[in-house]
Amino acid sequence: MLPPALSSRIDQAIDEAFLADLCQRLIQTPTVNPYSGDANPSGEGEGQKLIAAEFAALGAAIEQFLCDDGAMDKQGVLAPKDRINEDRPNVVATFDFGGDGPTLLLDAHMDTVAVDTYDGDPFSGELRDGFLHGRGASDDKASMTAMVGAARVLAQSGLPLRGKLVCCSVVDEECNGAGRGSATCLHRLPRPDAVIVADGDGAHISNGCSGILTAEITVLGKAGHAASAGSVNAIEQAVKLFPAFDRFRDLRGNVPGDFNLGVFQSGTHPANVPNQAILGMNIKTRPEDAAKALEMYGKGNGRCVRELLERCIAEVAAQDAFFQEHPPRMEWIKDLPATGCGDESDWLIAAANQGYVDVLGKELPVQPLGGWGDLSHFQLQGIPTIGVGAGWAGAAHSASEKVAVADVVACARMLARV
Repeated sequence: MLPPALSSRIDQAIDEAFLADLCQRLIQTPTVNPYSGDANPSGEGEGQKLIAAEFAALGAAIEQFLCDDGAMDKQGVLAPKDRINEDRPNVVATFDFGGDGPTLLLDAHMDTVAVDTYDGDPFSGELRDGFLHGRGASDDKASMTAMVGAARVLAQSGLPLRGKLVCCSVVDEECNGAGRGSATCLHRLPRPDAVIVADGDGAHISNGCSGILTAEITVLGKAGHAASAGSVNAIEQAVKLFPAFDRFRDLRGNVPGDFNLGVFQSGTHPANVPNQAILGMNIKTRPEDAAKALEMYGKGNGRCVRELLERCIAEVAAQDAFFQEHPPRMEWIKDLPATGCGDESDWLIAAANQGYVDVLGKELPVQPLGGWGDLSHFQLQGIPTIGVGAGWAGAAHSASEKVAVADVVACARMLARV
């Protein structure tokens, strides 16, 4: 526990008005991932300019660089390549306090998901009843703001600090980006002694995350006029695969959230018989899946789960004459394994929870993220890594995203203590 005088000094230095203003400005700056599915996504460029200016004003050394596909190869994960890089830099702010102290890396992502179906103005940043509203408020601009707030306190505190604080504002965490920004920072920067990924809600400390598989299935049909015979409707063919998905769910324990069919695209007009349908899905994987693949194939990933879905689809397709001639084509887009902390992270978890005791008067539960997160990349390299967040539980990606300013303040106070 920090001495009471020092704890009070940190709390007094955390400027709630500054944090609310910065978070609001970040929300009001569109940073929609180019692969969000929106008609005209903004990209992250303007948000990265804003955050770089904030860090520069605090005296940090600023470095900017684009994502590198080679980083994903070094991580040994399956992820999309050749994605748009223009005006999508990662921003790294380094505070060198001198001496031979450790290096702590903080990481938060700038990109958001789509806004075209948002309920209201996604970039209003409206402050109402203690909450800021808009896309990215909870995921991940609240935690980004807390990271800046903590760095601001340490940079201006005059405390006799040693070592380095490295703050990374990364791109391409969302929308099949697979954490390219974080992976690029990991392999470009000197290896840190510890990492805290600022993402998620403020209800727990993350000691790991689920894995994620993303697949795309192309189902063929035979085009023709709707009033004529001889055509094969690709939509109807695609629906025939649904029993395969049900079978897969059952074999995986039918756990809610483990399988999501999120894309079903086909057809151009009711008068036309569609000749192609595309299905896109996300599948959650668990640590035991990675362990099984490591034992069977020498690589801890979701291969065994992929093979199970492929078998389920093949069994259904074998019962259909058209499928036998035109089998469904499956492409695996990404395979990011589930990861978790080892004993090397115990001290970091303890430090974070002591910070929460100081700030909130209680420890937070320690558990894995419900989904995949950037912390996985650092954990794969054996670096002590945890996740914390300032988001509002259940708000991320929703049509009415929000965050409590009080949670941003609490997260900043905790980070400044670690």
